[in-house]
Amino acid sequence: MKLIGISLVAVGLLGVAWAQDGQALYQQNCSGCHGPNAQGVPGAFPPLAGNPKVQDQAHVLQVIKQGLSGPLEVGGQKFNGVMPPLPQVSEADAKAIASYLKGLGNTQGASTTPPPAVPAPQVNPALAAEGRALFLGQQRLANGGSPCMACHTAGNSLMGGGSLGKNLTDLYTRLGTAGIQGVLGNIAFPVMREAYKDKALTPQEILALTAYFAEVAKEPTRPTGMDSGRLFYAGALGGLILFGVMYLFWSNRRVGLAERLRRRNS
Repeated sequence: MKLIGISLVAVGLLGVAWAQDGQALYQQNCSGCHGPNAQGVPGAFPPLAGNPKVQDQAHVLQVIKQGLSGPLEVGGQKFNGVMPPLPQVSEADAKAIASYLKGLGNTQGASTTPPPAVPAPQVNPALAAEGRALFLGQQRLANGGSPCMACHTAGNSLMGGGSLGKNLTDLYTRLGTAGIQGVLGNIAFPVMREAYKDKALTPQEILALTAYFAEVAKEPTRPTGMDSGRLFYAGALGGLILFGVMYLFWSNRRVGLAERLRRRNS
């Protein structure tokens, strides 16, 4: 009996230690989207504290490994985002995170109040201009990361943007200030996470980009075919310029010896 008691105490201590490790792992891998206290972001990221789904460890492990996409409902709130799989989280770490989330229980309760509408952004023009320069790559990121424009587009910028990632024009409308700063401060998306490995955005850069996305959210939506039309006309103009330059070189080319002899004899 004494041995059994010691074993139970050891298991209990191990569980406490595992939960503590899970909390640190949660802060590292999950808090950027779901919040430091697992409270979520209304309308953007579902709460995990008070979410009955997290009581199912197998479900949590599956979501960490395979990701999850909406629509889904938690506590009367609807969410329709996408959580990517987290391949950087090992099986053991995933179990520790699941144990930590399960330990949160249902005490905090998911709110049944509809998420508040995202307030109209109060844009700081200078900060938004800095964010725009960072997004477009006109200003280098302090730690050497790639500019957002390499993969994304946002707003009605004449410079367009990459097509690898999602169009971020409505990012502020979907996530709000807290959601954007959480995502940029603790990157979870695999491709983006790898691109910014050891090249984290600084707090000032996150503030500037958030201001830029807030400014972009106020712009009218760009028609879907605008990018294709702009690309076509830019290509046509470039072709005309190229043929014009070629014509000038051709008309002013140096006359070869054979041609000079033919002209002399004609």
